[in-house]
Amino acid sequence: MGAAFGLLAALTIATSEFFSRRVTNEIGPIVAASSASLIATVTAVAVALMTDGSVLAGDMLLGALSGVGFGIGITTYLHGVFISSSALVAPVNASLATLIPFVYASITVVAPPALGITGAGAVIVGLLFVTMGGAPASNVGAGLPVAVISGIGHGVGTVFMIDLDEASGNWPIVSQRGVSVLVVVAYALARRRPLIPPKRFMGNVVGGGVFAGLSSIILLAGLKLDAPAASVTVSLFPAAAVVSGRVFFGDSVSRAQVVGLLVVVAGTMGIVLA
Repeated sequence: MGAAFGLLAALTIATSEFFSRRVTNEIGPIVAASSASLIATVTAVAVALMTDGSVLAGDMLLGALSGVGFGIGITTYLHGVFISSSALVAPVNASLATLIPFVYASITVVAPPALGITGAGAVIVGLLFVTMGGAPASNVGAGLPVAVISGIGHGVGTVFMIDLDEASGNWPIVSQRGVSVLVVVAYALARRRPLIPPKRFMGNVVGGGVFAGLSSIILLAGLKLDAPAASVTVSLFPAAAVVSGRVFFGDSVSRAQVVGLLVVVAGTMGIVLA
């Protein structure tokens, strides 16, 4: 079930990107991230109020630390794509964001069987094919360090979610999303980027923000059920985004990306069976 929730979280992340894509293409990724992050925080508050859970100081602190990681992850990811290429930044980010929580959960929670480890390796290899099979990378010297920081931010941010107490419910997600939006807003202000898009984009902003908030809530549920499996399957969102881009935006898909998608599916099946 942890793998299934991780996969569902990946799909909600890809759906969030689908709604945010128009804003990103026409205004820029930073304004899309800052406005959607704010809506994601509101979504997290609404879900926390409607579900069981108590505000526990320790878990709220862990959620805030997770938010710092996620905020750094998304801001450095956007900066890396700007100065380099998603073909470089995306695979490095996805691999580290997967490996860090997977290794941590495997050591501290439960060691996955051999089939699960093999499946996790296949997913990472498949993601490399999916992301690097697109446009060629550029400015590697400047983009690689930023990509590494982005992956570490997302990976460490996920690690802080693994040890949350079930009694706290979804309140740590409120803390996480609240802190992450502050990091994104600070980055936007430092680069003198707008925070709120024109009104005609508000439907896309709301859709992107709601699904972004739900993705954290669903991922938390998956981490509680099976942290190693959920930490891997949630990293499938780049593959889902490639499919979404092809179906809805007419993006070209290379042969390497098709191979990568098939490897990702095979790896995911191995994790689920394990």
